[in-house]
Formats: sequence, structure tokens, C-alpha cells
Amino acid sequence: MCGKLRLLICKGDLTVTVTDNFSNWLNLIQQVSQPEGITLGTSDLVKATGVPASQLRYWVEQGYIKPIDVPNERSRKFSYRVVFRVRAIKYFLDHGYTLSAAMDNVNQFRNLDIQLQRILTDHLTDLQLHDDGQIDISLGTVQDGQELLGLTIKDGSSQFWTKKV
Repeated sequence: MCGKLRLLICKGDLTVTVTDNFSNWLNLIQQVSQPEGITLGTSDLVKATGVPASQLRYWVEQGYIKPIDVPNERSRKFSYRVVFRVRAIKYFLDHGYTLSAAMDNVNQFRNLDIQLQRILTDHLTDLQLHDDGQIDISLGTVQDGQELLGLTIKDGSSQFWTKKV
């Protein structure tokens, strides 16, 4: 169950606190980032991924990627998500994996991505944005509720921390 999310925006001496129902905040992110309605033709997918059209056709035939059914369209259309799937397949192929092994890795990566998203949505309780670019994220309590677990991100690096409650 989603709890309350507290967002602190720190600008110099000014701190603005926004408390909202986390499910509403999460809903906003989900709505804004929905790829529905964003489609690409085969030539756009080739440009976005560097994978030749002939290889994309083969992957469609094998069921590795799926085009979208668009009424009255003669050419294949692909969802925005397929771009990332094709890039991931290409990454593993470029690193010496067979197509079958590449697909296994892509599917494992997708499952991991889903789990990480679920962990964040279940445990994120506090988010602080500082004017120097630092982001502090509270991920709930540990040690039977006696310590707060958090993550600080700054200048491209991150560090987990705990703090007594």
C-alpha cells in the first residue's frame, strides 16, 4: 500500500515541503511517461537502434519483437518500448552472445527492471531536492523501525545511508 510522500525542495535558506498522496504522485509519473500513441516505422527503428531492417524482420518472424496492429497501415509500426528492447538485444549480440542467450538476458533485465520499480514505489517515503543538485531519498525504516534507510545522489555518484529514527 502506498503511503505519503514528502518532497522537500531546498533553495538556499528556503525549504518548500510538499506532502501528497504517493499514489497520486506516482500516477502523475506514470501518466506522463506512458509510451502509448508513440509509434515508429521500421526505418525510424533502424535509425534509433542501428539494427538493419532485415534483422528486425527476422526478429519479428521469431517473435522476439512485436509490431503494433495499426488499422489501414501497410507498413509495420512499433511501440516506443520496442526501441529499448531492440537496443538491449543488440547490446548483447555485440558482446558475443547468441540471439537465444541475448533474449534470455533481455528478459531477465526486464524482470529486474520491474522489480526495482516495484521496490521504489513500495518504499519511497521522502525525497529532498537541493539547489546544489544533491538528491536525498528515504526508503523507509529498517532494523525493526529503528533506523531510516536512504540514498544520496550527487555528481553522478550515489551512497546508501542509515539514520536513527
